Amino acid sequence: MTGADSLPDFARWTRALQDHGQCLPCLVLDRERFLANLALARSRVQSGTGVRVVAKSLAALPLLDLAVQELGALGVMTFSAAMLHSLLQARPELDHLMGKPLPVGAAAQVLEQQANAAQRVIWLVDTPRRAQQFGDLARARGIRLRVAIELDIGLHRGGIAPADLAALVTQIQQMPELQLQGVMGYEPHLAKLPALLHRGAKARAERALRAAADLLQQRGVTGLGSAPLVNTGGSLTFDGYGPAQGVSEVSLGSVLVKPQDFVTPATQGFQPALFIATPILKYHANNPLPGLDGVNPLLAWRRRATLAIYGGYWKGSPVFPRGYGYSGVFGRSSNQEVWSGPQLAASPVDQFAYLHPSQSEAVIPEFGEILVLSEGRITQTWSALSQLH
Repeated sequence: MTGADSLPDFARWTRALQDHGQCLPCLVLDRERFLANLALARSRVQSGTGVRVVAKSLAALPLLDLAVQELGALGVMTFSAAMLHSLLQARPELDHLMGKPLPVGAAAQVLEQQANAAQRVIWLVDTPRRAQQFGDLARARGIRLRVAIELDIGLHRGGIAPADLAALVTQIQQMPELQLQGVMGYEPHLAKLPALLHRGAKARAERALRAAADLLQQRGVTGLGSAPLVNTGGSLTFDGYGPAQGVSEVSLGSVLVKPQDFVTPATQGFQPALFIATPILKYHANNPLPGLDGVNPLLAWRRRATLAIYGGYWKGSPVFPRGYGYSGVFGRSSNQEVWSGPQLAASPVDQFAYLHPSQSEAVIPEFGEILVLSEGRITQTWSALSQLH
């Protein structure tokens, strides 16, 4: 749950939206909170560690630009062919590390359409077969491709096992069409493990990263600088890695707007900065239960106030009006979702209700744009980047 003390002044937000002429559901970013989160993240990154901003979590160009600028980021981590196309065109100077292996056909399409892709993208390979596919692609096009190896450091969602890393490094280094830059090992499971399991799992992950860094160093692999690329971490763990673990860079994104899935002790100090706002269409202070008209007078003690919002079924939870949540009687709806809660002093019809998104990467593209709130007014509208496929 989002703590009440960390919520914005939604009455002020409603006035800003009304002054802006907003009358439909929208996504609102508090610019001051976002900048404060960036400053806090910058202060928590370990000395000597680079930063890579996760593009899918901040899927709007101005949002991404601010994060890259304020964090002094080395580049971005990109997850889809569509977003890679957009960013290579709009921000040709950005360096990309793919956050998942793309099918080789999708990579071929990017290379066909974006002339700078071979220089700006580090493609992720996770198996000997995929390494061979990317080598064949590079040879067929007469180019050299930058690649990194996805290393399984305990998540077990794929990637090469630490014991098999040396063999894959050897294979890639024997392919002149590929330039090995380093490894990427993702570890979101660590933040969710119980304390009994966490210490051992974290130690194993750190040993795997340190061993990978040592191996790559011995093999003469270099990333953006003279050292090999060793990327790990995420929004919940980025401040726990640095040179001591052989890590050259960490990735983060979601914590900078702090959706609900990232409200944990690990993100204390960061503020939720992104909310869904939607008009309230209806309000009943003492709503009868549907289908029970004959006995409703006897059930008055069970009734709660309800309100109906414009739209619904978004990835998120109600946070305003305070005390309201999804109605167990009416269920979820994408048309007029009903919330229930305590009676209000005045009807909230034509005011705005607010939800805290559970994540940013699905919600930003769904709304298509972000309204930027700064100093109590809506100052800008930022278009979302596509990240489908």
